[in-house]
Amino acid sequence: MSTLTKLFKKLEESMTAATFAEAGEFEIASQFIKTNKNARKRVLLGTDKPEIETRTISYAMHLCQRLGGGLEIFHMLHLPENETGLILNQEKEPLASLNTALQEKGVIYQPVSGPGCLADEVLRHASPRRDILCVVFDALEPDGARCRKAKENMIAKFQALHCPVVMYAGSSRA
Repeated sequence: MSTLTKLFKKLEESMTAATFAEAGEFEIASQFIKTNKNARKRVLLGTDKPEIETRTISYAMHLCQRLGGGLEIFHMLHLPENETGLILNQEKEPLASLNTALQEKGVIYQPVSGPGCLADEVLRHASPRRDILCVVFDALEPDGARCRKAKENMIAKFQALHCPVVMYAGSSRA
């Protein structure tokens, strides 16, 4: 990329940041100003637990701060697909309140339902993308032969993409 092209790109980002700042959207403006090479990249947190623990989200947020990227949560629900949308739209449900709280923090929340393994679904979701810094798993489904093979396949594919995989196990409750 030529020096002039880089200069124009930087000018465009600065003007966009100024527009958002004038509108009172200071967090969005600061995202355009960041010079960090990972500013537009994401840490992908994959989980299949019915409820995501706050310490897991906190761990992922701290990792994002250290790496300089954003957070995306891929939540595998074992529900029929038509029920997932209904649960997210009901304000009294825990998933709807979680979604709202995460959106306020700039976190992308992706609930997905289906009978497949978490490892297969995360790989399907992330493999075509180049904005994933690393993948963090909160919990993986029971170790059936099919899911164990899916985990091995997923880890090998992410390694080929030079994308680290972290298995997070929060401290057990006493």
